[in-house]
Amino acid sequence: MHTLETLCTALGFATLSGLNLYLVVFVAGLSIQQGWVDISTTYPDLAILGDPVVVTLAGVLFCLQFFSDKVPWVDSLWDSVHTLIRPVGGALLAITTLGPTNPVFEVSIGLLAGGASLVVHNFKAGTRLVLNASPEPVSNIVASVSEDAAVLAGLGLMYVHPLVAALLFLGFIGASLYLTPKLFRRVKAFFWLWTHKLLSFGVSGERELSNAGLTASEIQKLSLALGGRKADPEWSTPVVIGRAKRFPGFVSMTFGRIIVESSCPGVIHFVGRSWWRHYHVKFALAGLEIIREHRFLSEDVVFFDTEDGRRLVFKLAANRGALADRIIDSLRISQGQSPRSRPLTPADVMPLPSDRVMLAEESADTASESRV
Repeated sequence: MHTLETLCTALGFATLSGLNLYLVVFVAGLSIQQGWVDISTTYPDLAILGDPVVVTLAGVLFCLQFFSDKVPWVDSLWDSVHTLIRPVGGALLAITTLGPTNPVFEVSIGLLAGGASLVVHNFKAGTRLVLNASPEPVSNIVASVSEDAAVLAGLGLMYVHPLVAALLFLGFIGASLYLTPKLFRRVKAFFWLWTHKLLSFGVSGERELSNAGLTASEIQKLSLALGGRKADPEWSTPVVIGRAKRFPGFVSMTFGRIIVESSCPGVIHFVGRSWWRHYHVKFALAGLEIIREHRFLSEDVVFFDTEDGRRLVFKLAANRGALADRIIDSLRISQGQSPRSRPLTPADVMPLPSDRVMLAEESADTASESRV
C-alpha cells in the first residue's frame, strides 16, 4: 500500500509541476521546513526541499512567475522558456519521491513523470495562447489565479488522500491530451488570420477563382476519393474550417482547400490537413443555403440547413469579400439557382432620383383625384 501511495504522490508532483513548478517546490519545501507535514518516515528524501536555499530560490522564482503569468503574451513567453524546465523538474521531483530504488525503475518513472509534466505544460501553454487572443487581460488573471489555486488544492489532496488525487490527476492528463491539439489548431488558425488581416491593409482583395495552387498530395488525395480517376478541378481556394456542426468528417480549425470538380456538379470536395496527413470530405449542396458573413478577421462562407440545424463555415482571409461572393455565385449556379450573393447596399433599397420624381407625381395625381 505504501508503494502505491508513493507512486501516486510522484504522479501528483509531476502533474502539478506542469502547471507551476516553482509554487509546488516552494509550498512543499516551506511545509517541510516549518514542520507542517512530517515526511521523516514516508518520503525522507524529500527533506531536501525544506533547505532554506531551496525554499528561498523557489519563492523568488514563484514571485517572478506570479506577475509575468498575468500579463498577456508575457505569460506565453514565460511558458515557452519553461517547456524544458517544467518536465525536467517534474521528473526530478518524482524520482526524489521514490527514494533509493532500482536504477531501471528510476529511469522509467522519470520518463513517465516528465511526459506527464510536458502534457500538462502544453495544455497550459495552449490555453494561454487562446486567452491571449481576447482583447482584455482579465481572462489571463483569472486563469493564473485558478492554476495557483489548483496547485495548492492538489498538494493538499495528495497529502490527505493520495489515491483519490492520483485518479483526478490521471483524468486531467487524459483531458489535456484530448484538448491540447484542438487548442493549438485554434492558435495556428488565429495567427494565420491575424497575419493576413495585417497584410491586407492597402492591398486589393480582388481574387479570381482558379484551379491553380493544388499540391501533388492534394491532387492525389482527390483522385483517390474519385476512385482513381484523374481529378479535373474547375476551381479551388484555400480556407480554414470554422464551425462544423453535423457535417461529419470535418476537423475544426484545420487548413485545406475547397475544390469544385467539373465532373461532380452540385458537390463540394474539401482536402485538408490534420496532423501530418491529408484527409478528404465531400458533401452535396442540395437543400443547403449559402451566405457570406463578414467577421473582423475573416470572410466566412456559411452553409446551413434551416430544417436539421446543420452548419458549416469556411473562413477566407480578411479582405476577401469579393472572392467569397464569387464562390457563392459559382455554387448557386451549380445548384441551378440565380446568383444573389452580393450584399444589399443603401442604393439597392432606396429609390433613385428619377424614381422619387415619379413617386411624387403619382402622389400628386392621387391627391387631385381625391379632391375631385
